[in-house]
Amino acid sequence: MGIKLSEVAEESTVLLHISNETHGMTMNATIQKIVKDDISIIELDYDSNKRLSFDNVKIYVEYCQDEGVPIIWREAKVFAYKDKYVLQVFSEGVRHNRRGSFRVGVGVLARLSMPGCSVPQVMIRDISLTGFSITDRKQELKLEIGDELSVKFEDRAHMLDLAGRVVRIEEHEDRVIYGLEICNLCKDLSSYISVRQRIKG
Repeated sequence: MGIKLSEVAEESTVLLHISNETHGMTMNATIQKIVKDDISIIELDYDSNKRLSFDNVKIYVEYCQDEGVPIIWREAKVFAYKDKYVLQVFSEGVRHNRRGSFRVGVGVLARLSMPGCSVPQVMIRDISLTGFSITDRKQELKLEIGDELSVKFEDRAHMLDLAGRVVRIEEHEDRVIYGLEICNLCKDLSSYISVRQRIKG
């Protein structure tokens, strides 16, 4: 469960990294209209009346969130459509963490949503821009690597709604800790982590 192109809001700017065997360039583009999960109409930041051709080039797309970790779609194509261009991606986006993300302690109960799971709440142990961990003291979740779930919680005047995929399991005598990779965009996350850093948990 990666990040769909349709999760990037209209009027947002993305970067198109374009290359062939000998040259490479980066071009700004604005998301004009979301068509499908993997297709958007874009406007290129390119001052020319000449129609551009994107044949025989490789393209990957980068979306830079405010103070957040960039999202990368590794394979994409662009083609002309009327006076605009269409951007299509061929896989879901992934977070591209150029530096290690700062992790802050949380210790807040969150509402858990997961198909077939009857556990209503979990404890959010810590969080970063790329992931979070939850503590299962009753050892009743029985999650496995690759399982997907979502959590919602409110803390420090922020409302967090996160989707995650289990990437790490730590079993202890009195609890199980699950580490999850964040799989959606959450506009309040960066601000929340900044607040948590200032108050040091």
